[in-house]
Amino acid sequence: MLSNGFVCGKVDISMFVYHHQPTVLVLLLYVDDILLASNNPALIYKFISHSSHHFAMKDLGNIHCFLGVQVVCTPLSLFLSQHKCVSDLLKKFHLHTLKLVHTPCISRATLSLTDGELLTNPSEFWSMIGALQYLSVTRTILLTPYM
Repeated sequence: MLSNGFVCGKVDISMFVYHHQPTVLVLLLYVDDILLASNNPALIYKFISHSSHHFAMKDLGNIHCFLGVQVVCTPLSLFLSQHKCVSDLLKKFHLHTLKLVHTPCISRATLSLTDGELLTNPSEFWSMIGALQYLSVTRTILLTPYM
């Protein structure tokens, strides 16, 4: 990427940006998934064509979902939603049938290291915490072009 004029993102090292006035091509890379966005659709097709000579690639067309985040495109914006991801997680951890409460624990409760039972398999708990962290990092947002 870097030898082809892309610059690595400063905040996200999996993001690469090619900027040649007035064209911008953004590439987001996660393991074997690539997301391309540009203000010049012809550049996307050129990039895919060039890259497919070096790598086995499949063009899946317009984005609908990426890393569990649903994407709805309009002419002026992108809406990113985690609704399906949250719903799937609730089902995975058997939380989808629970009743909603304003405060999930007793107010003024005191906790102790000796209270409760030890988990027989803490890996499910760790998995749930990791999933919740992922949701907080990829929270739902609305992207609109610069005005």
